[in-house]
Amino acid sequence: MSNKCNLIKDILPLYVENMVSTDTREFVSEHLEHCEECRAELKHMRKPVDFIPDADIVPLKTIKKELFIKRLQTVFFTAILACAIVTVVFGILTSPKFFPYSDNLLNVIDSPNGNIIITFDNKVTGYSCIKEFNDETGTEVYRVNAWTTTWDLYSLNRGNQNVVIPSEGATKIQIFFTQNNGFEDVLIYGSNDNVQQDILTLPRQILLPYFILAFLALIILAILRFLLRNKQAIIVWIDRTILFPISYMAAQLCTKGINFTTYSSQRDFCIIILVAMLFYFAMLTGKSLYKAKMGISQKKDEYKR
Repeated sequence: MSNKCNLIKDILPLYVENMVSTDTREFVSEHLEHCEECRAELKHMRKPVDFIPDADIVPLKTIKKELFIKRLQTVFFTAILACAIVTVVFGILTSPKFFPYSDNLLNVIDSPNGNIIITFDNKVTGYSCIKEFNDETGTEVYRVNAWTTTWDLYSLNRGNQNVVIPSEGATKIQIFFTQNNGFEDVLIYGSNDNVQQDILTLPRQILLPYFILAFLALIILAILRFLLRNKQAIIVWIDRTILFPISYMAAQLCTKGINFTTYSSQRDFCIIILVAMLFYFAMLTGKSLYKAKMGISQKKDEYKR
């Protein structure tokens, strides 16, 4: 190899980056036309070089990525748990407090157009009116109740609540006020003819069977997990499924306590299901966070070693 080739090879890095003068570029180009070895060196310099990351950097990048995912999971977990708490508080604050019957609680009026109007006292913030039909007597039977909530006590006044019941002259109508406190329903409109006396509206026990069903499911899943403890693929799904009954039972206890009777079964059941879903996702995310934390701790320990 001549001294000229050594000089050219020293200049080639600058030549490749176009960082030489015009005269130097012409000098190098002229040499390259006649020197195969220097042309090969130039071709090698222009060839893309695959970057091979440092083996010590890869674990650190992996841990950094896992920490980022963990932060996202933490935010998600906090948001779900906050929503669950807000829903529980909202369910408690909006739980109906039913009024017993009193003469000043409501007023029943026959309007000129034949309709029946029930006007409640301004302390009533909600009501329900359920229509039934007595086939034996051909009578339309309406059951009305009234309530307020803790939420309504601190909210803006909604004004008086009114119920309008359409009336056809040929049809008999009886209207009962349902007290929902263990006492008999009170007839507030219509005659007592052919009407069963001492009618009592009982609370529904719909919440208790579902709680028992969730408890039994929890026991069965726990037994299956013990029996199949060596089959990790099945254990993963059992661990996810077992959170369903736990979430439902926790939602029941948080919203209704150990009281399984309800006069507003549809509303209470919907609140419990909503809270149970939020609890489920919160526990699922919390479990993932715990596993991620343990995994990152193990990787940090291995890296330190």
